[in-house]
Amino acid sequence: MRTWIPVWLSLLVLVGGCATSGKALVEQYQDVTPSRFEGAVAVVLENRAQARVDDRGESMYQEVFQRIKLLNRKALDCGPDAPNCRLERAVCYNETWDQVEFINVRTITPEGDVLTMDKDDMSDRTFTTWAIPDQDQRCFVYRVKGAAPGAIIEEHYRIRSRKILGVGGFWFQDRDPVIEAVYTLDTPVDYAYKWKVKNIDIKPEEHRQGNRLVRVWKAHDVPPLVTEHNMIAPDDVAAQVKIANQKIAAFGDFPACLEIKSWEDMGRCWIQMIESRQQVTPAIKDVIEKIAAETKTETDKVKAVWKYMNENVRYVGLERGLAGFIPLSAGVVCSKKYGDCKAVAGLISVLCRGLGLRADPILIGTRPQLGDLDVDLPGPFHFNHSIARVEADGKVYWLDATGRYDSFDTTQYRNQGVHVVVGNPEKPFLDEIPVQPPEQNSSSTRAVFSYGGDGTLQLELKRVTTGNTASMLRARAYQYNAKQWRDWIEGYLADSYPQIRVIEQSYQGKEHNDDHFVITIKAKLPKALQPAGKGVSFQVKEFFPSSAFDDFTLPKRRYALDMGLLWLRKSRFEVQIPQGMDVAGMPRNLEYQDEFVELERLSQIEGDRVVTQLTWKNKQLIVPPEKYQQARKAFQKVLDATSFVVMFEPVKKKKQG
Repeated sequence: MRTWIPVWLSLLVLVGGCATSGKALVEQYQDVTPSRFEGAVAVVLENRAQARVDDRGESMYQEVFQRIKLLNRKALDCGPDAPNCRLERAVCYNETWDQVEFINVRTITPEGDVLTMDKDDMSDRTFTTWAIPDQDQRCFVYRVKGAAPGAIIEEHYRIRSRKILGVGGFWFQDRDPVIEAVYTLDTPVDYAYKWKVKNIDIKPEEHRQGNRLVRVWKAHDVPPLVTEHNMIAPDDVAAQVKIANQKIAAFGDFPACLEIKSWEDMGRCWIQMIESRQQVTPAIKDVIEKIAAETKTETDKVKAVWKYMNENVRYVGLERGLAGFIPLSAGVVCSKKYGDCKAVAGLISVLCRGLGLRADPILIGTRPQLGDLDVDLPGPFHFNHSIARVEADGKVYWLDATGRYDSFDTTQYRNQGVHVVVGNPEKPFLDEIPVQPPEQNSSSTRAVFSYGGDGTLQLELKRVTTGNTASMLRARAYQYNAKQWRDWIEGYLADSYPQIRVIEQSYQGKEHNDDHFVITIKAKLPKALQPAGKGVSFQVKEFFPSSAFDDFTLPKRRYALDMGLLWLRKSRFEVQIPQGMDVAGMPRNLEYQDEFVELERLSQIEGDRVVTQLTWKNKQLIVPPEKYQQARKAFQKVLDATSFVVMFEPVKKKKQG
């Protein structure tokens, strides 16, 4: 049903809310209580946003009005890592395109008194870092005055964008329950955009007035978005409306960007933006000739380019204005030895093309941050990263040069399982980065336990890792000094054996990304052998236990679980049989397989040792909530298999005949 509502009336409702007296507001929302909203620290009473695109489709403003009622003192706790703080707030904008016209904040105390603050009372902060020294995202940050349980916070602000990059959309959901949320989009009738409502069943009211079209989406009584450890990206589960405008006014200097109806259009737009940055310079030519002279196969060429990037180019983020999409030229990156993600992806592509390989930069939204790409909403809004796609010897490699610790054939875990736009100059296309199999991210551990007397066991351990598993260890080796690394290793080993005493430890593979990362340890386990009946027993435990087991501590999940990556773990345990004893008990052999895990544990006696081979892998990257219990049981089976007991007893004397 179409409903006509004058635009001026909707604005009047939006702006007029702030005029309500403090005591009237307290009375209006007196039934919003902790008993009504059990477990909530605050409630969003109303959240209204209106976006209005000008008649030419060039600029827009967004006006937001929000009321929040604090329910208990947890909302006032703003200490370090406090999860429930509601007093520290921010209004963010892009200083290249946006102007914050006003911010008005009121606190209505439980008694009805009104405390006010405006933009001059706030801190206007940038978020540049050593790695990103130039970018234009800023926030007005402030702390609410006079708040107490029962207080109501009002925010009202307007941001005007002189050039539209993305109209954006609106979240109806918040970390707190929402009583009412309204989003109004006011555009020229001929302003083309696609929209999609996700995770909530609502339809817009529509009306026309002259050459204007207004759509209004309304939601009521929306439950909170409760974050869970390692859940999929919030954008995948939040109740929201997403908007994809076809005209990108901020890209107006590029004709290919005037109308983006498909992902191929988005690719052509980006190619036009970056094509002048992909020329071969003398410096680039020198690198190409050197690599060509030293390599034979296509795979060797990819490895050599990857090695060159890791050894010569450092990450520096330059993200101001269109620099968020248009990189430094490949020639500058090659000569100056720095660049951000899109700049280094561009240089990789130019080098590989010069070596006769098919290579292209790509736009990507990383999975943990942005989740699934809405394939029916094309535009530049979903991307926060850029890497390179390279084909060699029949394989496709996804090279992320910001991953300083990866091997050339490792796809960073955050880049797996997502759709990407490939900037191929001849024919851009939408592709999907596959999830690498468990065997790509492996660890193989050999632990030898030798009898040392007095119940002590000597341990010699060697762990060999590949893929993302190796990358994580390599990154830690760079980030930690010697003491930090030693303390971390000893703490990790103590998760299995609290009494462990490390004698020696070392690692290999830090400097060369294509090498395996190897950890070697010698240690003592005092009181490892415990009395058991007539003999002794030893509990064998998997070293470097997987953190994945922590993901299954929740009794249930609201949202899908992101396992991060698929991996394979192999452990060979060799326990020396103490002199004068026989084996009295060994772990039973196990074999289990379902859609989530594959597990095998085999034990046998080899010479003077009990040898157990434990192998397991996870098989599913995303665990949907309706299958969480099944996955939880599967991982419990694995956890149970990672710990077992070996028993010994004195050799029985043979009876005299």
